[in-house]
Amino acid sequence: MKTEEFRETKIPVVEIFNSISGEGISAGEVVTFVRVAGCNLRCSYCDTQYSYERSGAGVSWMLPEKIVEQVTEFGSQQVICTGGEPLEVDYPKRYLPLYLAVKGFAVRIETNGSCPLYDNQEFRSFLTDSTLAQVDYTVDVKCPSSGMVEHDRLGENLQKLDSKDELKFVVGSQEDIEYAEEVISNYREVLASNGVIINFSPVTGEIEPAYLVDFLTTKEEYFNNSGLKVRLSLQIHKIIWSEETRGV
Repeated sequence: MKTEEFRETKIPVVEIFNSISGEGISAGEVVTFVRVAGCNLRCSYCDTQYSYERSGAGVSWMLPEKIVEQVTEFGSQQVICTGGEPLEVDYPKRYLPLYLAVKGFAVRIETNGSCPLYDNQEFRSFLTDSTLAQVDYTVDVKCPSSGMVEHDRLGENLQKLDSKDELKFVVGSQEDIEYAEEVISNYREVLASNGVIINFSPVTGEIEPAYLVDFLTTKEEYFNNSGLKVRLSLQIHKIIWSEETRGV
C-alpha cells in the first residue's frame, strides 16, 4: 500500500489513551497507546479480548490523520501500537505504525509474533524516497500454555531485530519455561549478536513471579556467558489498577 492510498483509508481503532507503559523495555515511561481492532490469534491468557473483532461495537473507523490528531493532543512523543494485532497482513492497519513514525513519533509495535515484521521492500513501497521512519518491536514468542505455539514466525522475524527490540515470553508453567529455554538456545547466537532484549513475563494467577526469579538467577551464568540480555518483566499496570480497568 502506498502512503497516498493509506491516507484515505479508515482504520479500525478500539482505543487511544495516554498512560504508562506497563511492561518490557519501556516500562514506567509515559506513552500514548493506539489499540487497533482485530486479532488472528486466540491466546488462552489474553487480557484484551475486547479487541479480537475487526468491526462492530466498540470499534471506531478513523482516518489516519484523525488518529494522528488524537495522539498529538496527549503531548507524548512515545507511541505504542498494539491490539489486537497491528501487523496483520492484507489489512491497512498494518501501515499505521509506519505512518505514525513518519509523523515524528517514536513508535513501538507490540506484535503477537505470528505476522512478518516489515522488510526493506515494504518500507520502500510505503514511504517516499525522502522519508525516513524507524519503528521498534516487542515480539511475543508463544509458549505451549498459550495454545498458539504453532503460529510462531521467529526464524523469519529474528533477523530484523536489534538492541532496541525485545522478545517476550509469557509463561504460565514449567513447560513454558522449558520451551522458552529451548527457543533461546536455538537462537542464542543471533539474539546475542543483535543485542535483543529477552523478557520473561508471568501469566497472572498461573505462575508466581518469584518462581521466575529463581529460574533467572539459576540461569544467569549461562545467559551472561552467551552474551544474552534476559530479564523479568511484570505488568505494573495490573499492580496499579485492577485487571478490568481499561484506558490505563
